[in-house]
Amino acid sequence: MPDQIGETKSLCPECFNILPARKVVDAGSVYLEKNCPDHGSFKVLIWRGGSKQYQDWGDFGLDMGAPAHSLTQTRRGCPYDCGLCPSHKAATCIGVMELTLSCNLHCPVCFARAGGNRSEPSLNKIKSMFQTLMQVAGGPCPVQLSGGEPTVREDMDEIINLGRKAGFSHIEINTNGIRIAEDIEYLRKLKESGASTVFLSFDGVSDDVYRRLRGDALFSVKIRAIENCAEVKIGVILVPTLIPRVNDHQIGDIIQFAKEWIPIVKGVHFQPRAYLGRYPNPPQDEDRLTIPDLLKSIEDQTKGEIKGDNFTPRRRKESFCGFSGFFLLEDGRLIPTVNLNNVQDFLNISDLRTVKAPFEQARKYVSQHWQYTEPKKENPPAKKGSWRELLEQAGTQSLSISCMPFQDIWSIDLDRLQRCCTHVVRTDGRIMPLCSNYLTNCAGERLHK
Repeated sequence: MPDQIGETKSLCPECFNILPARKVVDAGSVYLEKNCPDHGSFKVLIWRGGSKQYQDWGDFGLDMGAPAHSLTQTRRGCPYDCGLCPSHKAATCIGVMELTLSCNLHCPVCFARAGGNRSEPSLNKIKSMFQTLMQVAGGPCPVQLSGGEPTVREDMDEIINLGRKAGFSHIEINTNGIRIAEDIEYLRKLKESGASTVFLSFDGVSDDVYRRLRGDALFSVKIRAIENCAEVKIGVILVPTLIPRVNDHQIGDIIQFAKEWIPIVKGVHFQPRAYLGRYPNPPQDEDRLTIPDLLKSIEDQTKGEIKGDNFTPRRRKESFCGFSGFFLLEDGRLIPTVNLNNVQDFLNISDLRTVKAPFEQARKYVSQHWQYTEPKKENPPAKKGSWRELLEQAGTQSLSISCMPFQDIWSIDLDRLQRCCTHVVRTDGRIMPLCSNYLTNCAGERLHK
């Protein structure tokens, strides 16, 4: 019988009913088990190998602090009362705003229901959404303008101006890159209006990957988009959606590509696939990419240049929502700024657990390291090994590598959901944890319509 190492609550993949769930160790890996009286038992892989590593990783979490303001009341309980409700335990570290459901692609892996001609929030509605986010976040946080494909809107520069006037200093554009590859003047307008970063969908370095994931050969489009960003001088974060046996073999190639485009490419933000949409049959173990899988792939595919010990869990209460590492480029190699034997060693020597407002640290990290920094031409140049040289490297010769594994109906952990700090601002006036906002049952029905 598998050993139980934890308890939480989850949802039935068919009826959305709240179920008690157990975290168990089976054959060395960690699973989430739950049973619905009406629809049977479910078991999903959440951590491949090493239950001690799983528990150590969880110990890294920091209290994110509660949201500054709740918009809904607790009536039926999590996750039905999302809005954010008083039960939510994490302040906003980044706010996501959907500006349209229209898109110029029809990606098989899209979870945003994008495509076709849909209604879009007006500028007045978007102004209200910025105000709502400021109220709930208790101050300016990084904002991601998303969709659909936000660049199908001709008034994006006006939207960015609204965000700047509302007090938001870091505004990133979540895009597939088609429009900014074709129209550099459109991109220039976004930059001049105050856009900070391009959050570019980037799934691999060959067209076969894009045909599978996006339905078209797009690699040359991605390169043109990055070239235009270099011309305009706006930073780029590469965002690969990772799917086993489709593009997980190109993880190292994506990092190598990013290295070659420093300083305009500021980071790589991996997103292992979550099974959102219609999936009548539960995904199997081989369909999952867990945090240890990705850490091992990075180390193997970079031939040890980057090691799993160079990453730490995200600095927030729910450490299973991701990891990050920061690297300096030196003589063509990425040099880690963290080198750990394991997470517990880092806890013993670090003062991170005493940080009073880790959500502010998360906001600061994005604002500092996800924006383009113009290389300084100082005379005399910084001395080799000096603090000045190190600071210049951190600004212009560095790469952030991070990961955010989303939850789906099989893997949903309500304790983890309540600690989510990535929040979606909805046009109906509510703010949702990202995984709750997009959650579907196995028939593809949304939890929150």
